[in-house]
Amino acid sequence: MTRFYDARNEYELESVAELLDLNGVEYAFGTTGTERDVTEILVAEEDLPQAEEVLYLSSRRIFCSLPHG
Repeated sequence: MTRFYDARNEYELESVAELLDLNGVEYAFGTTGTERDVTEILVAEEDLPQAEEVLYLSSRRIFCSLPHG
């Protein structure tokens, strides 16, 4: 598994996971550093291109209202 997405908040984490589910991309949750909260999504290397395409094609609709920075 490789790191695919580092979520800044619970909304991002749930939104990306839902997109991957809807498009049949298998994933797992992980943590960064010593934090116990789930903060990243991992996908299999062979699924990475599909996961990136799913996120790119939906980013204008779902993530356009998220604050940047």
